[in-house]
Amino acid sequence: MGKVFGVALCLLAVNVCAEEVSSDFSFNGKLGVSPYTGLLGVEIQKGKWSLGLGVPGNLSIKRYMHANEDSVFYGVYWSQYKDNSYDDYEQGAYFDSYERKSYGVGAGYIWLWESGWNVSTGLSVGEFEKQYSNSNFTLTEDGIRIDLELSVGYKF
Repeated sequence: MGKVFGVALCLLAVNVCAEEVSSDFSFNGKLGVSPYTGLLGVEIQKGKWSLGLGVPGNLSIKRYMHANEDSVFYGVYWSQYKDNSYDDYEQGAYFDSYERKSYGVGAGYIWLWESGWNVSTGLSVGEFEKQYSNSNFTLTEDGIRIDLELSVGYKF
């Protein structure tokens, strides 16, 4: 999966270098379930490209086929979440710390209205690693997962 992520990132970089330069910036506040912007985030868009930042610890790059209108998009994302006050059992052992890292690639569609309101849906495939730990032991789980996106935003 790491190779897929690397190839996708290289393709995105090549497209950025080849694209016409646009001077228009826009900001899109997002709320919902998204591997690109988490539960709450913002996308900073210039032309057909956007950089997404979100909570909890999401970072993404997207390319829209059409800037500032209804459009197909594709992108890559990375996220990290850490909870040092974790208090639960996993596989019969008690853990007091939890960390999750993930990255992946995906595509979707955004519906954008003239008012600035928008809705995004999408599908992505990513690799994750979960790490549970206590003072004596660390348990690591990893795998591949499919994530759905459904978010509402306001673009200004």
